Amino acid sequence: MYKAIFFDIGGVCVHSPLEGIRAYERSRGFPENYLNVAIQSRTPHGAFHRLERNELTLEEFYPLFGREMSDPGNREVYREWMKKRAPNQQQQSGLEWDETMDWTVDGKSFFFQMMKEASKVDEVVVGCVRKLKEIGKWKVVALTNNFIIPRTTPTTNTTNNNAGSPTKHEEEDDLSFLLPPPHLTSLFDHYLESSILHLRKPDPAIFLRACDMVGVHPKHVIMIDDIGENLKSARGVGMTTVRVYPGKAREAMVQLEGLLGVEILERKSRL
Repeated sequence: MYKAIFFDIGGVCVHSPLEGIRAYERSRGFPENYLNVAIQSRTPHGAFHRLERNELTLEEFYPLFGREMSDPGNREVYREWMKKRAPNQQQQSGLEWDETMDWTVDGKSFFFQMMKEASKVDEVVVGCVRKLKEIGKWKVVALTNNFIIPRTTPTTNTTNNNAGSPTKHEEEDDLSFLLPPPHLTSLFDHYLESSILHLRKPDPAIFLRACDMVGVHPKHVIMIDDIGENLKSARGVGMTTVRVYPGKAREAMVQLEGLLGVEILERKSRL
């Protein structure tokens, strides 16, 4: 039945930038999910979304992103989000603002915090990708929202998927730390990127374009992602979906095993 397995990168094969967002929020004393809500409320025309469609360079992105994240209107957006999330709570955290607090966000430093936290490869998932390649029955595809990295030093790639481990020097002078490790990208039969396709998830068009490029019908694809909206769109075009929840990669891979009818988890990952 299935002919291809599509893997997201950030939040699936490597850790999610959401971890970096939460770390930045804690460091600044912002309510939990405040900045994530601010980013998502601007879908699909916010700076982050435009960056991932290659409509902005990084240098254009940083100041615009900072202005959006510093917008006082974010507080009302967050207030409404909290009311929908917990309408019956008498005391909803984050609804009383400290007017003396500095709510200004530097776009570049926040962005680097996001990317630094999304630097660790998930060995459970990557081990399963290797096993799928070894079995050889399915096309193994990466479908990621990412962005173009300026070429400042010789490198073999120019796009990012939330992977790398930066030093202070690299942050200032060389952005190649934002690139995914070559051993990860080389695992996939196809490596499809929003910044190249000029489309980003959850736009249904990116799933259809990816299927055309790989040569499969959506009904023959399993899409693995950590974002509910992305998976909703994937199901809308006919794909089967598996969601990876934070810290629950093993459970997601067990679900994938059930769909495929084979064991792909490494022995150590089952313990």
